[in-house]
Amino acid sequence: MRHKEGEIVMQKVIGRRGSRITGVVVLLFLLVLGNVVLAAEFSADMVQTHRSMTTNGKVYIQANKMRMEMNTPKGTAINIMDTDAGLMRMVQPEQKMYIEMKAPQAGIAQSDEALAKMADKKKVGTEKISGYDCDKFEIIYHDKNLGKTTQWFSNKLNFPIKMVYEGPQGQMITEYKNIKEGKQDSSLFQVPAGYRKMEMPGGMGHDS
Repeated sequence: MRHKEGEIVMQKVIGRRGSRITGVVVLLFLLVLGNVVLAAEFSADMVQTHRSMTTNGKVYIQANKMRMEMNTPKGTAINIMDTDAGLMRMVQPEQKMYIEMKAPQAGIAQSDEALAKMADKKKVGTEKISGYDCDKFEIIYHDKNLGKTTQWFSNKLNFPIKMVYEGPQGQMITEYKNIKEGKQDSSLFQVPAGYRKMEMPGGMGHDS
């Protein structure tokens, strides 16, 4: 009975806010996923602003995996991304449930060679962000509906630590602060034991 009640709560959350939340998460996924494979291991505080709303959270990077924790009015939302498996898992600790989605293919293949097929990327300057020297890049997608991204890329971390995306869903700014380099616990990138997998409504997030 408890599982059923939790599923109803999660369905309501998805029904009211799911499209917006999923859209924002997938946008961030596309912006950073291709950089995870070669990135240094680190953790950081994350500040994200979207449509005048600011969300605080944490980010953890380990080899080919990324974990984002975002504080929301409904509690902590956790997103775990695995480039090897090509999956993103949205975890709801309060309901002890998670949703599994296939990674957007555009995000998996974000090498410069692959990116060149879908966008024009050019270096527009250098800046220091959160204490790290960064190359600033402007990425303009060939498909105008995808908008553009400005990215501040740390060569030391081999990862962008600030991103400004401008597209149909508005502007989204993501910045990492209080960066701490070092090995991350592998358990951070796994769904805790005992959590129940829930299917997205209408098969969202899965190939037909």
